[in-house]
Amino acid sequence: MDDKIKKGTDTITQIWGNPRTDLKEELGFLGEMIVEHAFADIYSRPGLSLRDRELITISMLIAQGGAPQQLKNHMLAGINQGIKIEELLEIVLQSYLYNGFPKAIQAYKVLQEVADSI
Repeated sequence: MDDKIKKGTDTITQIWGNPRTDLKEELGFLGEMIVEHAFADIYSRPGLSLRDRELITISMLIAQGGAPQQLKNHMLAGINQGIKIEELLEIVLQSYLYNGFPKAIQAYKVLQEVADSI
C-alpha cells in the first residue's frame, strides 16, 4: 500500500472508526484521489482537531446543498468525533440564516435520518 493511501486510510479510520474501503471500491480512481488528497493531505494536517474539521465540513456541505449522502456521512463522522445530535441541530438551524430555508430543510431531513440510524 502506498504511503499516502495508508496515511489517508489511517485518518479515515480515526474519523469514522473504520477504514471506509467503500470509497475506493465504489469510486475507483476518484476514491483513491479522495483518500490521498482529502484525508492524507488535508484532514491529517495539524492545527484543527478532526472534530473541528467535521464541524466545518458539515457546515460547508449544508451551504453547498445537493450532497445529502456526503452530509449524512460527515454527520455520522462528526458523531464519531464527539459532536452531539443537539449540536448538529444547532448547525442546521444556524444555516438557514445564511443559506436559506431550502438548504436547512434538506439538512434537517438528513439529520433526522442520522438520528434514526443511531
